[in-house]
Amino acid sequence: MADSEHILRSIWRDKIHVEPRALELTSPAVRQRFEHIWQPAELFLRELQSLPPGLLRIWEQSQRGHIVFTHLDSVYCAGPQPWRENTLESVCYLSVKDWAQDRMPAWLAFFRLLDHLLGSDAQESAPSFSDGGGLTPALREAAGRFVAIHQLGYGHRELGISVAGDYFAHTLWLGLNDPQRLNTLDPLVLKLYRQTLLHPGFWERHAAS
Repeated sequence: MADSEHILRSIWRDKIHVEPRALELTSPAVRQRFEHIWQPAELFLRELQSLPPGLLRIWEQSQRGHIVFTHLDSVYCAGPQPWRENTLESVCYLSVKDWAQDRMPAWLAFFRLLDHLLGSDAQESAPSFSDGGGLTPALREAAGRFVAIHQLGYGHRELGISVAGDYFAHTLWLGLNDPQRLNTLDPLVLKLYRQTLLHPGFWERHAAS
């Protein structure tokens, strides 16, 4: 837990940003849910504790992969993105509205960022994990397994998606929040996550390699 807290403090300092008018430009119902402009970001940081420290460290150590809380829709945008007088590389925009109502769209956008980070350190036009990319041999092996599982088509119709990146985001969300449903839809991908991305031991071996 101490390791996670250290990593999350670093992420908070270096990767989390809030548009100054993010709450002001939302509806009164959304504004009433929060005591101050940074509260959605604080909630996000708290929920990140559900991810293994080793996975968070990949993100922490990257020069890419920023979070901007905004009044607009949640979406991941690869490549250079303007931020005030600077440029941020590969940005996930998270809607404060989602944190007031339904957090799933925000998490799906974040998992698209995570997918790209694991695949190629979120380099523009480079592959994501769900494309078969991987920063290390262990991640590339896991990504290859994911690609093969995705091609089987389990759960595509039920989730209403077919693109590999969307399938990664939706199934990882289920793996963390409703593993019983994911086990029904696609037990193979749940097993993969439990053996790799969501398994602390995988990341300990990853760090030692």
